[in-house]
Amino acid sequence: MRNFLERLRIRMSVWLEGRHGADNLSNMLTMVGLALILVAVLFELEVVWAFAMGVLVVATWRTFSKNLPQREAENEAWLRFASKPRETLSLARKMWTNRATTKYFRCKGCGTVLSVPKGKGRLRVTCPKCHWQTEKKS
Repeated sequence: MRNFLERLRIRMSVWLEGRHGADNLSNMLTMVGLALILVAVLFELEVVWAFAMGVLVVATWRTFSKNLPQREAENEAWLRFASKPRETLSLARKMWTNRATTKYFRCKGCGTVLSVPKGKGRLRVTCPKCHWQTEKKS
């Protein structure tokens, strides 16, 4: 049995050699496909089931593709598209975590989110990005 598993591992590694593998876009497509399958099963929607299967096929195809430059370009485009919502969510979490000790506001010059410690009176704040100076009450 051990020899069989060892030969299977070697054959799989040879077959996967030069293939793209899973990346952020493939992982997201897989999660969306699985969520759609769950919705399709719960509400007995065959159209959603078919769409979910299509999404999973695309995710699997991307994972095993040998066209590395195209898959990397697609993943980079996905990461650029998803970066703004990810940053917004990260900032919201940070603001919620530090809500008792820190006050957040936007720079009037460039829109960068700045922070000052609460309870320190009026502070002069300089934006590190555009050097706009403003006075804020903390």
